Amino acid sequence: MRGEWYGMTKRGGFNSKKHMKNKKFLIICVLLLTPLLLSGCKKKCPTEEDNIPGTGTFRSDCPSVGVLDAKKGLKELDFYFVFDNTDAFKEQIQAFQSKNPGLVVRTKKFANLNEYEDLIINEIAEGEGPDVFMIHNSWITKHQKKLLPIPLDLPITMPPELFRQTFFQAAAEDLIKDEKIYGMPMSMDNLAIYYNKAYFRDLLATTDSPAKLWAEIKDQVFQLTKRDNSPERFALSGIAMGRADNITNAVDALYALMLQFGVKFYDEKEEHAVFAQKQAGDVENPGVEALKLFTGFALPSYKNYSWNETITGAAPDDRDVGPFVRGKTAMIVGYPYFYDVLVQKIQTQQKLGGKYIDVKDIGIAPLPQLTTVEESGRRDTLASYFPLVVSRTTDMPEEAWSFIQFMTSSDVLQTYYKKTHRPTSRKDMVAEQQTDAMFGVFAFQAPFAKSLKIYDTAAYAKIFGDAIQEVVRNIATPEDALRDAQTKVTCVLRRQKGLIGPEEDCGL
Repeated sequence: MRGEWYGMTKRGGFNSKKHMKNKKFLIICVLLLTPLLLSGCKKKCPTEEDNIPGTGTFRSDCPSVGVLDAKKGLKELDFYFVFDNTDAFKEQIQAFQSKNPGLVVRTKKFANLNEYEDLIINEIAEGEGPDVFMIHNSWITKHQKKLLPIPLDLPITMPPELFRQTFFQAAAEDLIKDEKIYGMPMSMDNLAIYYNKAYFRDLLATTDSPAKLWAEIKDQVFQLTKRDNSPERFALSGIAMGRADNITNAVDALYALMLQFGVKFYDEKEEHAVFAQKQAGDVENPGVEALKLFTGFALPSYKNYSWNETITGAAPDDRDVGPFVRGKTAMIVGYPYFYDVLVQKIQTQQKLGGKYIDVKDIGIAPLPQLTTVEESGRRDTLASYFPLVVSRTTDMPEEAWSFIQFMTSSDVLQTYYKKTHRPTSRKDMVAEQQTDAMFGVFAFQAPFAKSLKIYDTAAYAKIFGDAIQEVVRNIATPEDALRDAQTKVTCVLRRQKGLIGPEEDCGL
């Protein structure tokens, strides 16, 4: 060997002094270089304003506005939400924390509703969980006992009458129980029609938008629909309606029709469902007529037949979104968030080299009605929204409700609308939003959007979905399918109320 290698001498002997000296030198080098190497791998810190405690991008090793430090006595307010990006709340949370020194809002986003509902139930049952969370309006009846109404002794509180003056009717009916307020809404999402402007412009001679009445929609669907011998059996479908297995909002569309037909869902004590029975009014059996109207678009024997099982083609998971984006259907039913879904799908199709429509051809129209407002004096669409509520297990009720009142104030909701385009929940903001060229339709419908009282959202969805499929597959008549659904819903609501044992499966 040439020269010396660490502690070895030329003759191969071991020099212990040299070895120790070299070893110390190496250790010193490692200690000095490690911070430099690690700092080179670490991402640059975000700005203090963007580094929000509790968000998915929060960096505890970076400066932050209101960094959590238990030793300084700061309080943590946990806020769970669904679907919206964290950015939709960033500015508002920063403003709230600035107004409340010593309080930090920690956020957590969820995308799967079933998992989210189960998590909330389990955490609250264990005395844990969030202080403030979003809950779907159809869950409120089922989970009311888990919620804490607004305390009347807060420094600033909203009485029920002021709530009714501030928010729309659906929110008041959903969130005020025995004159106690159980939540406050940030938006009033509702069901509308998405349509392809190009098809209405080029294929219909007398109009360039969907009709206002269902009878006229059926005529438009007949004119727009083009059948062929392709695997999908349609060169162009007029509207995506009639089935439950490949339409995203099928059950919600049926609910909306039931509202328009004035269907009475329950008896006076709400111990039995009655929506399949004959009822007083202009229509003898409104529930059955609603089911017939919906399923008629998927039955070949109907003039307005325009939807089938195979039209989704090679991508059944896309449901009605895929055919609309590829230009195979002219209309679909959807909520405000659907616009972003459609745009993202179009961008995906562009990258894959597939067929797609022009984003500029996406239009939004009000949900058609059975009669004109002059004839009936009413309009109806389905409300679907996520109010903010407080868990009964919170140890900070005052701070939690202060946060909710802040987040649903008009100034703060302006920021939320700009980020999400969700229609406002407040009466004093709706006029301005109705002028929005794209999303104004949802604001227009917000005042007359309505909720259905649901005792178990998932169970009802399966029950009505099955009823729809039984009709379109010719397994049952609309009358029989709805009677079967009525029996199952009665079982579910009685189980939920404790009138029968929890072990009852209700045929599900």
